[in-house]
Parts: sequence; C-alpha cells; structure tokens
Amino acid sequence: MNGDIAGSRGLLRRLRGALALCVFLGGLSLALVSNGRPGFVWSALNELALFAAAAVAIPFYYDLFLRDVERGRFLGEMTRLLDERLLGGEAGRGLTVRAEGRPSPTEKAVFLEGAHSEIIEIGVALRSLAALFVSRPERDFTGPVRRLLSEGVNITYVMADPESVLMAEYARSLGEPELPHRAASSARELLAVARGFDAEGLPGRMVIRVTGQLPTCYLSLVDPDAETGRCRTAPYLPGVRRADSPVLDIARASQRELFARYVTYARAVLADSRPLDTP
Repeated sequence: MNGDIAGSRGLLRRLRGALALCVFLGGLSLALVSNGRPGFVWSALNELALFAAAAVAIPFYYDLFLRDVERGRFLGEMTRLLDERLLGGEAGRGLTVRAEGRPSPTEKAVFLEGAHSEIIEIGVALRSLAALFVSRPERDFTGPVRRLLSEGVNITYVMADPESVLMAEYARSLGEPELPHRAASSARELLAVARGFDAEGLPGRMVIRVTGQLPTCYLSLVDPDAETGRCRTAPYLPGVRRADSPVLDIARASQRELFARYVTYARAVLADSRPLDTP
C-alpha cells in the first residue's frame, strides 16, 4: 500500500515537472517571438509570456534544486538539537565518558573521596594502583586512602591469580609473558601496604584478594549499596594499552540499571576469590 502511494506521488511529481517545463518553454518561445514587435497586443503578449515563464520557472527550480537542500539543512539542525537535548537531559546524567584514558592520581583520589562504607577495585594486575602507593608522594594517594580507612571505610582490591592458567594464557595472547610476574609483584606490594595500614590500627580494613577468573575490565566501585554509589570502569581492549582505554564513570542515582550490572559483576568476582594473608 505504501509502495503504491509512493509510486503515485513519484508519477505525479514527474507529470508536474513535465507540464511546468512545457509551460516554461512555451512562454519563453512566445516571449522571444513577440519581443520587439510593434503594437500594444505584441507588447502585452510579451509581458504575459515572460510572466508565465518566470512564474513557472521559479517554483519549478526551487522544487527541483533548493527544497531538498533546505530540507536537509532543517533535518540536520533538528538532529543536532535533539542530540544536545538528550545529552543534556536525563539520558546523559550520571554517565561520563573519558576517551583520553586513565585519569591522573589526584583525580583518582578525588573520585574515591566521600566514600562512606566500602570501596572495591578489580583489575588483572593492578600495576598502576600499586605504583600509586609505592612510587607517588604520600599526599597524592596514600594519604587520601589513609583518611578513608580512618573513617571506617573498608577497601578491597581484587586481581587475577598470578598462578592461574587463565592468567598465563592471557599473557601469552597479549605477547606479554612477564604479566604474571608483574601481577605477583603488585600483589606483594599491595599486601605490604595493607599490612602497614593494619598495623596503624585504623577502623577500616584493606584486603587484597586474588580470583581464579580473568577480569574483563578495570572496575572501581564506591559504596555499591548506597544511593550515592558510583562506579568507574575501563574495558580491556586488545591492541590498546590499558592506560589508554576509555574510562566510564557511572552514578547509581541516575543510571540504576547500568550501575547494578557492574555491582553484580563485582560480587561474582568476589565470590570466586580468596584473600591473601594479612596477619
């Protein structure tokens, strides 16, 4: 039915175009014939012929060339406005994409600020996290984490088991045979940090766990069970350095379903993990 209507409209458009072209050519021919002829009749005929030609030509060429251009410009402008409205509205709230990759240590500390009860971080080797404690000035990251622990916030770091078969196969697939060794080094460094905090007698605890699973993304969850919960995640993309992977920030308050999926993922990884000893 719709095809028949579209075909009828196309045929009607072609007939109108052919009729307009005939009127235009007829009026132009009559204008040329009557041009310069003496007498009132020829003069009037010349004026009418020019008017008929112009009256037909202007809307004809507008319909043929300009209307589609204006329609395209209008649709493009409407698309742009709708995109801006959607990004600025509810659909864009609580969801931030950082295409440039891993945030700075200071920004990471800011992201963790305000945690009330729990922080969970999951990654394959957590090398960059260990480096924040070991290589950066204390004020950049270790100090802010100590403040969180002193306020009773519990922190759990989960990484792939350096001795697992999945870890070895993942390293082979990446062409990074030293990855399990780097993961083991991260585990030792983070365990030493956790023991140091534990010795300070802080109310919050830091626990290091290893999982037999292979994490498919980096994930940082702040207060996953609270209304103010937030999440930061970055996918592991083959061929892209982990530091360059796009980072996604998600707020639970306005992205409940998306946030809940990452909480479910984190709980599943935690369930399939074991703690490293922190006497």
